[in-house]
Amino acid sequence: MSSRSNTRRSNESNTEGEQKQEDAQEKHASIKNLAREYPMATEAIVNWRNYIRDVFAEYFIANPLAIGGPGHVVEIDESAFVKRKCNVGRAVRTQWVFGCIDVESKHGFLVAVPQRDAATLLPILQQYVLPGTTVVSDLWGAYNTINNLGYHHLTVNHSLHFVDPATHATTNHVESMWSRAKLRNRRECGTHRQLLDSYLIEFMWRLQFNGDPFENLLTHIRNLYPL
Repeated sequence: MSSRSNTRRSNESNTEGEQKQEDAQEKHASIKNLAREYPMATEAIVNWRNYIRDVFAEYFIANPLAIGGPGHVVEIDESAFVKRKCNVGRAVRTQWVFGCIDVESKHGFLVAVPQRDAATLLPILQQYVLPGTTVVSDLWGAYNTINNLGYHHLTVNHSLHFVDPATHATTNHVESMWSRAKLRNRRECGTHRQLLDSYLIEFMWRLQFNGDPFENLLTHIRNLYPL
């Protein structure tokens, strides 16, 4: 096996345990599994899940997400969540999502964007990522001026390697995040475009409260609806 493959596997090993745990939680929480385990109509389960996502959204309104900072590494990337498969089927507009993950805290954000230019992506980066952060990306042109925004910018040329041999910069963590974020889509045959924002908010919340999501959910409901 090449050293390139060994390096990539080594960098991904830190997230394998977390991914398996999240995969198990997501599989258990799928609508089909919930409908089999509990005597509730599918419509009721969908309504409850939408209500819980409203709780997640209210949490982030009250507690705006801010990640990174001096000494932190944040990996950024964009990924297509809605597109035609192999250019087959009815014409649909590709829906891009801009996201990042803090390698240290494992917190991150995902935001649906209309396009992938600098005017769209960089203000979102500044909204969520604190100054002084080391930001790692690929060579997408929209990221060329990140160094001018108060960040230390490292890049990876994916046509040559997965980990930069000089700086050891990698985007393996954010690529792993995309894999986890899209897992539910594969299990439930996709997410309706109108519900994509709420799904992304749910995923962001799960990243932040993966250790004890149920207890944190109850706490947030109590805070949102005090007796």
